[in-house]
Amino acid sequence: MILNILSLPILFFIGIITTYEDFKCGKVRNKWIIFGACWGIGIILFFLIWHFIASPVTNFYYFNLLNYPADYEVVVFTVSLSYLLKCILNMTVALIISYLMWKFNVWAAGDAKLFIVYSILLPTTFYWKSFFLFFPSFVLMINIFIPIFIYLLIASILYYLKFLYLRKKNKSKDNLLEKKQESKADRKKKILENVKNMAIMMIAFIGLFLIIKLFQTPIQKYTSIDVFSIQVLIFAVVIIFSNSVIKFLIKPIVFKIVIILVAILVCYGLINSYDSTIETIRRTLIMMTIFIIVLSIFRKLIDFHVLKTNIKEVKIEDIKPRMSLVEDIMEKMKKDKEFYNKHIGRFYSGGLLPEQVEAVKKWLKNDKEEMEIIKIYKPFPFVPWMFVGVIITIILKGSMFHLVWNLF
Repeated sequence: MILNILSLPILFFIGIITTYEDFKCGKVRNKWIIFGACWGIGIILFFLIWHFIASPVTNFYYFNLLNYPADYEVVVFTVSLSYLLKCILNMTVALIISYLMWKFNVWAAGDAKLFIVYSILLPTTFYWKSFFLFFPSFVLMINIFIPIFIYLLIASILYYLKFLYLRKKNKSKDNLLEKKQESKADRKKKILENVKNMAIMMIAFIGLFLIIKLFQTPIQKYTSIDVFSIQVLIFAVVIIFSNSVIKFLIKPIVFKIVIILVAILVCYGLINSYDSTIETIRRTLIMMTIFIIVLSIFRKLIDFHVLKTNIKEVKIEDIKPRMSLVEDIMEKMKKDKEFYNKHIGRFYSGGLLPEQVEAVKKWLKNDKEEMEIIKIYKPFPFVPWMFVGVIITIILKGSMFHLVWNLF
């Protein structure tokens, strides 16, 4: 209770002020990040120190200052050491995960830092219905992304239906996604590449779930880790880092290692538990097929929605820091390796850095196509959705995924 009183008011203050500033100026100021992080870490450090000095300090106060009789029963208030250590572990893992998500361009630096602050300030007691042993704040991450996915999915479907209606009404003959004409060879190559990626993902997941199946009993016997939570974590990692996961798995040496390991696991499973192994493979194939199909449809809808509603045109001379170039332009710049390595280095999800702007302008003006106007992505207000995720976590005391799962 005392941790809630100390943490929640600051958490809500940080959430409200960063949401307001994200709408107003499109960024999270470092002073709120520093304030929130210092407050949360300060609380943890205070109670960690207090845990070791609570008894002598309390006894001194009652028996030396207040002169209570020696037989008086003193109540010493402390916060569980194991709880504090879990908070520190959660904070450390949140820091690592946030860094990786920034590194892989899943979210901007400000969003990553804000998630760390929320992970520090939100007491882990609010995760008890869907507790992840080493990373309780994974529940918060789920509750941030699920509402975003739901919103984007609904918005995409509605816009797609509206687009079809207007297209039919106006008898438009334009290509549905306004794509450039692709040759049959290009389409065939793209289809084969997608099939290859799906097959690799299938094989990798069969291996992962066989490992989970083989070690399910000792995991549940000797640890308090929920096997279902591990599966949820795996799916979340695949969704969030899907592009990076596929790029890693298609590397020849990695692919060969995965094939060998999966073959060994399948052979071992068939020898020791034939029926169980066959059932695990069957369920994994069905589950992954549905998962990949749903994810592909979802991505197509989101791409369509972004293409139609989340892109605007600006003049080259009007390009500013924090603007995000569309994929086509970024890919063209990456192909110019000398320029990219010298002047860009890396594109960030938070948009262009101040030192990148002039280099980008110069490159665009010198481009063979002689563009005067380019397309950029409109900024997506991610910070408000993070605060929504915090509120959902406080109300549910668990993840939305587990809530829906438990209904069935």
